[in-house]
Amino acid sequence: MKNKRLFEKINAIVVEKSMLNHPFYKYWLMGKLTKSDLREYMKQYYQLEGAFPRFMSGIHSHTGDAAMRQTMLMNLCGEEEGTNNHLSQLVAFSESLGLKEKNLKMSKANTSTKKAVDTLLSLTSSVDINKGIATLTAYKHQIAKVAATKEDGLRKLYGITNAKALQFFTTHSRADRSWHEMLDSHVSSSDEKAVLASVRATCDAFLTFLGGVTTKKMLKAC
Repeated sequence: MKNKRLFEKINAIVVEKSMLNHPFYKYWLMGKLTKSDLREYMKQYYQLEGAFPRFMSGIHSHTGDAAMRQTMLMNLCGEEEGTNNHLSQLVAFSESLGLKEKNLKMSKANTSTKKAVDTLLSLTSSVDINKGIATLTAYKHQIAKVAATKEDGLRKLYGITNAKALQFFTTHSRADRSWHEMLDSHVSSSDEKAVLASVRATCDAFLTFLGGVTTKKMLKAC
């Protein structure tokens, strides 16, 4: 990795603004979420996850390097291609909570979810592709640990053990360094300020999203 110092700074930001430190996930790991809490979370998460192909295609459309576009395309296909894409996996988990796909499709993004999606769309549609790559790098930097932690909690604390229901979390618990590698290959020292600003904005967007599904009861307990 040629930009080791930059990635150390990215890691520091992600650690500081870790999703797992948010009251919602702390409450999750206390085993105190109700099915109603989880259903509301999934309705909002469905809106967020449904926007990921747009995040990736926004970066892809502004990238001049063919090899980078191919890597981005593979990521995009994982999100959207076939009947077992990431959104379908999310539906399978939601069904274990008693939510049908039509319930998810009929749901509306709350103010916090909309703000988070708008922030991420703005970053990933920038003509400065470093901003978009940094956004997905910041996400991938923590999502594997987040997904693995959530899956473990669902198994041990909420009694959800069906492999199909948990596939979304299993899939995302696998480390994906492709965005780190693309950022490392493309970024220069003059881009550092914009990259770090994008990482901060991305982390804040996910915390904003979580704030929208966090109740006063959760805040009081945490």
